Amino acid sequence: MMDMISTLPDEILCHVLSFLKTKQAVATSILSKRWKHLWLSVPVLDFSRTRVTDQQANFRFHDFVYSVLLSRDSALPVKFFRLYVMYSYTQHVNLIMPSVSKWINFVLQRGGLEYLDLYMDTSGWPTLPINILSCTTLVALKLCFFRVVDHRFSSVLLLPSLKTLHLHLIRFAKRQDFMFLLAACPNLEDLLISALLFDDEEDSLSCNEWKNFSLSNLTKANVDSYYFQFPMKVLHNVQSLSMCIAQAHCFNDSIPTFHNLTCMHLESLNNRCHFIVEVFKHCPKLQELYVDEDGMNSNYQTWTKKDDKENWVDPNFVPQCLSLHLRVFCFSSVFGLQGELQLARYILKNARVLQTMRISTIGEPEIKELLSSFPRASSSCKLTFVHLPRDYSSESDSSLDANETSIGSDA
Repeated sequence: MMDMISTLPDEILCHVLSFLKTKQAVATSILSKRWKHLWLSVPVLDFSRTRVTDQQANFRFHDFVYSVLLSRDSALPVKFFRLYVMYSYTQHVNLIMPSVSKWINFVLQRGGLEYLDLYMDTSGWPTLPINILSCTTLVALKLCFFRVVDHRFSSVLLLPSLKTLHLHLIRFAKRQDFMFLLAACPNLEDLLISALLFDDEEDSLSCNEWKNFSLSNLTKANVDSYYFQFPMKVLHNVQSLSMCIAQAHCFNDSIPTFHNLTCMHLESLNNRCHFIVEVFKHCPKLQELYVDEDGMNSNYQTWTKKDDKENWVDPNFVPQCLSLHLRVFCFSSVFGLQGELQLARYILKNARVLQTMRISTIGEPEIKELLSSFPRASSSCKLTFVHLPRDYSSESDSSLDANETSIGSDA
């Protein structure tokens, strides 16, 4: 029987191989003579999920990557390069980092690199090759577990084509360096920053220094940082925003108006429900709001009625987004505090186009009856309750403990 796949043009076969990890793509060379050299023309190099447990494993991985790079036609660019390496011991980082820099230089020198994804899971902080940050063809850059240190830092930054920037567990020498990096990405559309760390102890980054700086093309952002005050105006144009507000509440006087924002996720509200009113005031087109009362810092055992210190007072006016646009409101880690209940009541009372309100409660099943009795401005609003016992943890099987009920508008 004729092998129909092998009769396809090289371009199509290479496109198919581009969806495989490089190790799998190389393995197809044994299928037949037709497949022997095809993998050499694939513009994607994906060295994912590599675990280095000892020195021999390090040597094997080291030799494999070098053999792949040196076997390729030097005239063919690598458009996609991903390196996910997990180390069991810190000393192995020192063995491979010089080679990692050479691999990256090899790829960069061929030109045309568009997607770079580097994940170094170690207990140390390998130094990021600084020439990455001057690659003018890069469209997406994703980095995890790196230290960014170089005295030439601000002078080499140039990422005019970059549209996606994801940074997780990246350590900068100074907060200023991080802002310089953002400033070098004028066409950025998608930003994710999580657990950024800085060597300087004091926050030298003042709001005034960057108060007029913004990324006008940014449409999606996920900002999670406990370590410095993030200039909110940078995000003013986004349509979708996720953020931890542990620091954001300090910016009440400088929160910009998010004219395009339609979907927002907030974590670590920490019983500051009045902050949500500020959100409504500054997001005139908001349609979906997801709030996690305690976020990543949840400790359900420590919250009690004694923490109920917020004196809620209804605002004098109803923000435009609340009365005209808000369709979905999801409130998680609710403990039944007065501020939480009054916020839910306020939204139900004034959200005229609200379709769904979902409340996830911790150890307070009576909240269901109370909230169900509140008047609703929207006749089509559906209330959904998820009750978790107070000893629930995210590591447990929630399917055994959670109790979800829905109440329609006619309840």
